[in-house]
Amino acid sequence: MELIKFTDPALREAPPEFNFETEESPQEVADLLWEKCQELKGLGLSANQVGLPAKVFVMGTDDSSRKNIFNPTLVSVSADMELAKEGCLSYPGLWLNVRRPKEVTASYQTVSGEYVVENFSGLSARVFLHEYDHMIGMNFSDHVSKLKLDMALKSLEKRSKRYIKKYVERNL
Repeated sequence: MELIKFTDPALREAPPEFNFETEESPQEVADLLWEKCQELKGLGLSANQVGLPAKVFVMGTDDSSRKNIFNPTLVSVSADMELAKEGCLSYPGLWLNVRRPKEVTASYQTVSGEYVVENFSGLSARVFLHEYDHMIGMNFSDHVSKLKLDMALKSLEKRSKRYIKKYVERNL
């Protein structure tokens, strides 16, 4: 299981709902996503980021906070917004200041197919909304202006060039 490239059109398409009747084991899918998320040191990972066309993502900081989210829908978001730096495993090294609601209420299915409604706040709301964006064919860069995105991409390019130069100098 590998991350698909950020240029892959699959990241711009809303994946179909996970079908508990016909799909392979939901627990297996969630476990594979969680293992990859942990390997990459992320806070969340969506199935479509690794080429699995299904509305599924995992999120959490460790096993005790892990959430397996199938077929999520937003119930409500708070009017209170917060600006914070955000990155994405599909866009390594790119960090953007993204404004998101501080709280969100969502409905989703668990690995057993049970429907739950849950409130998320703070960092968990941000992570939920970030991964939810992947479920609707969006990504975090859609929440900033073209100017801010271009500036961040230029900064990333400069940092990459400096890193490569240092790497080459050390290994000559």
